[in-house]
Amino acid sequence: MHYTLIILCLAFASVSYSQEVKIQSNSSNTSLPYKLLTQAIERAGLSYSHPYNNFKDITDARMLNDLQNKQLDVIWSMTSRQLEEDYQAVYIPLFRGLLGMRVALVKAQNRELFSSVTSLQDLKHYTAGQGKTWPDTKILKANQLPVVTTLKYPNLFPMLEGERFDYFPRGVNEPWDEIANHSELDLIVEPHLIIKYTAPLYFFVNKNNLTLHQQLSDALNEMIDDGTFNAMFLADSQVQTVLSKANLSSRRVIELENPTLSSNTPNKNSPLWFNPFQ
Repeated sequence: MHYTLIILCLAFASVSYSQEVKIQSNSSNTSLPYKLLTQAIERAGLSYSHPYNNFKDITDARMLNDLQNKQLDVIWSMTSRQLEEDYQAVYIPLFRGLLGMRVALVKAQNRELFSSVTSLQDLKHYTAGQGKTWPDTKILKANQLPVVTTLKYPNLFPMLEGERFDYFPRGVNEPWDEIANHSELDLIVEPHLIIKYTAPLYFFVNKNNLTLHQQLSDALNEMIDDGTFNAMFLADSQVQTVLSKANLSSRRVIELENPTLSSNTPNKNSPLWFNPFQ
């Protein structure tokens, strides 16, 4: 009888623990991945918590380590083959491919920096700034583009303003909010180029957390099927800014190869991807 009671108590504790999903951000996050994740968690009948009090000071390396050690249950990141080997990806591109369409933040005085850049060879004359552990850094370097790196994302903005590098490539959904958040710096979006490569942003869970992986996959696919995912995507303020401000049709496209992609990447013709040029 006592053994049965102990087993039941342990089982109940395990179920209760699994109901709360520890996610990488804080409750003030308004990003599309955060909204999609919390919606998926709620659809799966789970709850969530925010283990980081001051998320701005948390590095990517710290989050990956915490995911490995089960201090976190879910993060979102641009993928790489190595990430997919170390963690379990949910193979749904959260920004539907927009993250791999890059425009450059530059100092305002360098607005015409890329006015005569028409090829990858031309672009090699300029130095990009990136996070040291970001998958993008490997992609740029694999395409023989010069890169200056730092461990902390917030450092990149004053480094650009201080001319430590020439440009800061950002997903087309990102730079306008970043300019607003760093209004003390004289930064603008360069108007001439898109640097384009396949770069899906996925949710990742611990390799051993198969149940949560299945729950998130099921919930997200349900959201895709009933139109919720696309509605949230199109309603996102960053996506709306892209469609209204990026002037994609007037930009020259510089294509890069992404050697870090795995064979699990959704087919390029899949409706999971968004084509803003149409």
